[in-house]
Amino acid sequence: MENLLSILKLSQNQTGRLSHYLANADWDSLLQSTEFQGVLKSNPKDLNLGDEDLLHLAVGSLLIFVQHNFLGPRVGSLQQDETLPELKDILVQLKSDGEELNVNVGHAECLLVCKKVFDQLSASKELAVRLWYQRYLLIHQRCTDDLTHSLYEKFNENVALLEDGLETVDRIGRIEVYLEILVGYVQFKRITKSEQWLKKLEEVSNVTISVEGMLGVRTKFQKNPLPQLTLRSTGYTELGLPDASETHAQVKLPSILKLDDDVRLEKVTFVNGADNEDIQLPALIQNMVLAKLYFLYVSQPKEQLVLEELRPYITSLVYQQFGPWMTRVAALYLNATTEATHKRTVDRSLRQIEELVHQFEFSTEVAITDRVSMAFSSWLIPSWQMKEKLADVMVSLGMIKGALDIYLSVESWENVIDCYTVLELRHQAATVIRQLIEKNGPSVRLYCMLGDATDDVECYRQAWEHSGETSARAQRHWGNYYFARKDYATAIEHLRRSIEINCLQEPTLLRLGYSALQLERWEEAAYAYRLYTSFESHGFESWNNLAKAYIKLGEKTRAHKILQEALKCNFNNWMVWENYLIVSVDTRNFEDALNAYERLMELKDKYYDRQVLDIVVRAIVTAELDADGQPCGRLKKKAINLLGHACAQRPNEGYLYELAAELEDVDLLRRCQKLQNAYRGYTQSNSQWSKAGDSCLTVVNLCVELCEYSLKAFVEGKDDKDRFVALRSQLSSARLAGQGCVRSAKNEDWPQCAEPTNMLEELVRKLTAELTEAVGK
Repeated sequence: MENLLSILKLSQNQTGRLSHYLANADWDSLLQSTEFQGVLKSNPKDLNLGDEDLLHLAVGSLLIFVQHNFLGPRVGSLQQDETLPELKDILVQLKSDGEELNVNVGHAECLLVCKKVFDQLSASKELAVRLWYQRYLLIHQRCTDDLTHSLYEKFNENVALLEDGLETVDRIGRIEVYLEILVGYVQFKRITKSEQWLKKLEEVSNVTISVEGMLGVRTKFQKNPLPQLTLRSTGYTELGLPDASETHAQVKLPSILKLDDDVRLEKVTFVNGADNEDIQLPALIQNMVLAKLYFLYVSQPKEQLVLEELRPYITSLVYQQFGPWMTRVAALYLNATTEATHKRTVDRSLRQIEELVHQFEFSTEVAITDRVSMAFSSWLIPSWQMKEKLADVMVSLGMIKGALDIYLSVESWENVIDCYTVLELRHQAATVIRQLIEKNGPSVRLYCMLGDATDDVECYRQAWEHSGETSARAQRHWGNYYFARKDYATAIEHLRRSIEINCLQEPTLLRLGYSALQLERWEEAAYAYRLYTSFESHGFESWNNLAKAYIKLGEKTRAHKILQEALKCNFNNWMVWENYLIVSVDTRNFEDALNAYERLMELKDKYYDRQVLDIVVRAIVTAELDADGQPCGRLKKKAINLLGHACAQRPNEGYLYELAAELEDVDLLRRCQKLQNAYRGYTQSNSQWSKAGDSCLTVVNLCVELCEYSLKAFVEGKDDKDRFVALRSQLSSARLAGQGCVRSAKNEDWPQCAEPTNMLEELVRKLTAELTEAVGK
C-alpha cells in the first residue's frame, strides 16, 4: 500500500524523523516529537528547522486534525505536559474575527501548529506550501461555526498566488488544484467566484458534466414512462485517467442502503436498457461531479424541484464500484440530507446517516491512507455535523428525546432549546447550560445560548465582557434579541458592532439592512446592503434594497447602476423593472427607460405609465441630451415601435396615439392617422367626454390638431397621384370628426372651450372647401 508521502505528493528525499512519521502515519510519535511541541510552545523561526521539515510538520499536524475530526477513527490525545499551552490559550490563538472554533473540535493544538508554520512560510512561493496553506485555511474555516472575513481574504489571496504557480504543472495537476479551489469558494458560499472557477475547471479539463432527460419510471406500478433526468459526463476519456478500479480497488466504500419501499424503485429505471448501466468514472471525475453537485446544492434554493435536479449527480456517485472514500461519504451524506425531506425516503435517510456516523466512530476497516486519498478535493464533513444531521432527521420523525440526547452530546444549544420547547421544558435548557458553565467554566457561546434560552439580555452583556469585547457572536445574539422584538434602533447598534468585527455574516447584514430600512436610516441601509452584495451578488432583493437606499439618499445615478445588477439576478421581476424604469427616467437614461418599459409590457398585462412616456417622448421631440450627452432623437424609431406595441395592447388609450403622432414629423399622413386614432380612443373610451370641461377641452384641442395636419398634408401632397386618394380620405375623416366635435362642444358651451371650438369650426369650413374642390376636379 502506498504511504502518505506518496499519496500526498510530497518529497520523499528527506530521511528525517518527520518525513518518517508522516510516511507511516505514526501520529503518536509525531505528537510527542520535539519539533511538534517546540512549535506549539514557541515561534517556529526560533527552531532549527528547514522549510521542508516545517512543511512536513504542518502537513502531519493537519492530517492528524483531519483524521480526528473529519475522517476517523479518532486519534489518541496528546500527553499532558505542563510546559505546553493550555487548551483555552490555544483556542484564543485560533480565533478569527472574534469567531471561535466549534466546541467539538479535537486536537486543536494541531491546527495551531499548522497556523504557526504557515505564518512562518507565508513568503514562500513553493507550490506545495501554497497548496497546503489553502487546505489549512479551508479546514480552519470548516471548524469555525460562522464564516469569517479574515480567513476568506487569506484564501482569496492564496488562490491568486497558487494560480500563478501552476504554469509548469501538468494538465492533471492543474485540474486537481482548480477542483480544490472550486470546493473552497463553494465552502465560503461565494457563488459568483464558484461559477468562475467551475468554468475554468471545465475549460482546463475539457470535461462537461450535465443532465439530460430520458424516458423512464421511478415507481413499481408506473405503466407510462415519463421524462427522467440522467447524468452525462463527456470529454474525460481524452485525459487518459486510470480507472478507479486501478487507483482505489483496495478501498471498502460505504454503500447506499436499500430503500425497502412498497412503491418507489431503488433508482429510476429507463426505457432504454443501456441507460440503466452505472457508468464507472475515474476518481478525479467523481470528485468533479461531487464539486458541481455541492455547488448546485449551495447556490440554489432548497425546493423540491431543485432537489430533483441534484438526483442524477448523487445517483451516479453512490453507485460507483470504486472511488475515493471521502467522496462516497459526502455523496451519501447529501443523498440522506435530500431524502430526509420526503416521507418515502426519510427512513432510509435516518439509517444511512447512522451508518455514516458508525463509519467514523467505530469502523477501522478502511486505513487512513484510503480515507485521506483525494479527501481535500471532495467535501469534508465534520463528525459533529454528521451527528447533528442525524438528530435533525430524528426530529422530523418525532423522535424528540433521542434527538435531544445527540444535540446535548455535541452541545448544539440552539437545537437543544428547540427540543425543550417542543417538550414544553424550555426552562430545562437554561438549567443544563448553567450546569455546564459551573462545570467547565463560562464561554462566550454558553453565555449567548443562556441568553437565548432565558431571554435575559444580561447574558449577552456577560458574553461580550467575557470575550474582552472581541466577540462577533455576542453582539450578533444581542442584536438578534432586539431584532426579534422589533426594537430596530437598539438592534442596529449591536448588529453593526458584530459586522465591524466580522463582516462575513450574511444573515446579520440582511437584518442590519432591514432594520435600517424600517427606521429610514438610509446611510446605514446602504452600508449593509452594499457589503452584502459585495459577498453575495445573486440576490436581487438585496440589490433592489440597496438601490432604494441610494434613491432616498439622492444618489440616483448609483441606484441606476445597482438596479442593473438586480435585473441580472432576476430578469422577470416586474417590481425591479419598474424601479429601474423610474430611476432611468430620473437620471436621463432614456434608452434604458424604453427597454424597461418594453420589458414591463411583457411581464404585466397592458402596462401603462403615462408620465414616463410623456417625459421620454418630450425629450426625443425637443432633441434633448441624455445622461451620456447623446441626442435623444436617435431613439425615435425605438420609441415609435414601443408606442406601437402599447397601442396594440390598449387600443382605446387615446393619449398613446397622441404621443405616437408627435414622433411622426416626416410623414404627415401617418401623423394624421395616429391623431385620428387618438380622437377615436378619447371619444370611445369616454362617451361622456363633452360633459366635463377638462375632457372636452382636451378632445377639442386634439381635433383642432387633427384637422390642421390633415389640411396641411392634403395641400402639400395633393399633386402626388399615388397618395391623393389616401390624403382625400383622411381629409374627409378629419372633417367628419371635426363636425361631430363642434356639435358636442357647442351643446355644453364650456367657457374654456369657446375659442378652440371656434377655431375648429373654421377649420371644418376649410376642409369642406378643399373636399368640394377636390371632388370638382
